[in-house]
Amino acid sequence: MSEYYLMYRTYLKIEKNYSEHTLFAYLRDLKFFFEFCLKEEIDFLSIDVLDVRGYFADLKTTKKLDKRTQSRKLSSLRTFYKFLFREEKIPANPILSVSFPKTKKKLPKNFTQIETEDILDFHTEEKSTTLGKRDKAIVEILYSTGLRVFELVNAKVSDLNSELTSLKVMGKRKKERYVFIGEEAVIALREYLEERGTHPKAEEIFLNQRGGKLTTRGIRYILSERRSLMGMEKPITPHKFRHTFATDLLNAGADIRAVQELLGHSSLSSTQIYLSVSRDRLKEVYRNAHPHAKK
Repeated sequence: MSEYYLMYRTYLKIEKNYSEHTLFAYLRDLKFFFEFCLKEEIDFLSIDVLDVRGYFADLKTTKKLDKRTQSRKLSSLRTFYKFLFREEKIPANPILSVSFPKTKKKLPKNFTQIETEDILDFHTEEKSTTLGKRDKAIVEILYSTGLRVFELVNAKVSDLNSELTSLKVMGKRKKERYVFIGEEAVIALREYLEERGTHPKAEEIFLNQRGGKLTTRGIRYILSERRSLMGMEKPITPHKFRHTFATDLLNAGADIRAVQELLGHSSLSSTQIYLSVSRDRLKEVYRNAHPHAKK
C-alpha cells in the first residue's frame, strides 16, 4: 500500500499540480480507505462496487460524515482508481458506477461593495512600513485579479510585465493564464516592490518578514489580522475576494466566458454558479431589455 500511496502522491503533486491543502485532503482520504481495506481484509486492487458502498456505509456509521464530505471522499477515491487504471494496475475503474451523494450546492459568499471598499481602504499602524505596504498590495491584488491563494504566493516578480499591469499565473493542473491588475493595485504593488528591494534568493513577489517566500497560511493570517483590527464580523479570506471579483465583473456586464478565463476555470459550469449570486444584475438586465418588464 505504501508504494501506491507514494506513487499517487507524486501524481497529485507533479502531474495534477494540486495545492498543498487539496493534496493533504486526498491523501488523508486514501489513508482512511486503506485502513478500511486492512480491517475488512479487502484487496484494494480487486475491489468491487459492493466494497465501495460498504466503505461509505462504515464511514457514515463511525465518522458521522455529512453528504458533502462523503462526496469529497468519493471524488478522492475516483481520482485514485482513475490513476491506477491509467497505470494499468487494475483492469477497470470500480468507482465509475458509484454515484455521488446528492448535496445542495452552496452559493459562494462575496463582499458587498461597501465591505470591499472598507477592507481595501483600511490602514494599519504599519501602513508606511514594508510589511504594511505588502499587506496593502496583497488585498488589492486579490480583489483586482481573483487569484487563488496558492497562485498568489507562487507568483514571481519575473512573471509581471514591465508596467505591472499583467501577471502570468500557473493555475490548477499547470494551466497557464494571464490576469490583469487594476490601477489601484498597480500603485500598491509598485510601492511595495520599491520598498521590498531586491532579494537574490527570492523569486516570489510577496515575502515574509525574514525575506522568504510567504505561505498560504501566512496570507490567511494577514487577512485574519486585518479583520480583527477592523472589528469586522464577516471573515476575510482569499476565496471570498475571488468570489467578489467574479460577482462584481458579472454585475458590471462582463461576458461569462471572459470571467471563466480570468478565473482559470477549466469548465464553464464552475463559473455559472456566480450567475446565481448576480441575480440582481440579471433582474436589472431583464427590466431594461424586455418590452413588458416595466411600464
